Amino acid sequence: MPTAKEIFLAFANRRGGDRRLEEMRYELSEAKLDALEKAASLDEDALKGVMPGLYEKIVVGTIKLAAHVGLGVGLALEALDEAQNGASISMFSREVRNLMTETGAAFKRRHSSRIAKMVAEIEAQRLAWRHNHEFLSWLGFRRDDPRYPAESRRERLDAFNVRERLLASREVVAEMIGEPLCAALEGHDRFMLANRWRLAPQPEQMIERYVWPLLSLQPSHVVRLESSRLEYDALIDGGGPPEAIGELRGRMQEEMTYQLAAALDFLPEEARQGMMVG
Repeated sequence: MPTAKEIFLAFANRRGGDRRLEEMRYELSEAKLDALEKAASLDEDALKGVMPGLYEKIVVGTIKLAAHVGLGVGLALEALDEAQNGASISMFSREVRNLMTETGAAFKRRHSSRIAKMVAEIEAQRLAWRHNHEFLSWLGFRRDDPRYPAESRRERLDAFNVRERLLASREVVAEMIGEPLCAALEGHDRFMLANRWRLAPQPEQMIERYVWPLLSLQPSHVVRLESSRLEYDALIDGGGPPEAIGELRGRMQEEMTYQLAAALDFLPEEARQGMMVG
């Protein structure tokens, strides 16, 4: 039986020859794109009526993918597709994600299959850490902004209990899929977050883009990916040439593929169940 890593790499570049799997990945991406389009065009009242159904369709798509190739591989393929096509739940506003949170709580209670419950729980925790990364972006990095004095920002971070909430979500997800894949998904979700703080293309922050990934104490391949993400932000904000941006995106995709593949070596047994054979 092939390993989780082997299955993932076989399909990472859509070369595995499994038509049903490709249909699942396409349908899941289309569901996210459709939801993003509606979120941008509908008013608040209309969104309250349609978003629960749209989010449920997304989670059901993830469940189908996980049931077909295993929980860990399914989540890894989904994240890789999101990075490639830019359609991620991280791209929704906090208000829309709050509607998803309510739906997710009901979703966990309703489903009886083990893999459906696991996916629903993981997706609920990913929504939670997206909220907390957004708080960190707004409150943690407002240096030299007179509207946000440091004392006030620290008080708000404590009031929102950001650290404990974020660490609690990590622990839940890591127990289900292993720490390496948990870290890979959280890093991906933070990078895709629409409302997040970015290191600006300034001389002082050039140094920070070099130093911060090293101080994360992550393995070398993770440090390289995070460095590329910071470099990408600076290139975008600085109006870099399209050729350089495209080249960097390609490199990031390769680095993310490597990170996800490496993480799949550390999956708990339950996160491997459902994997296809042959």
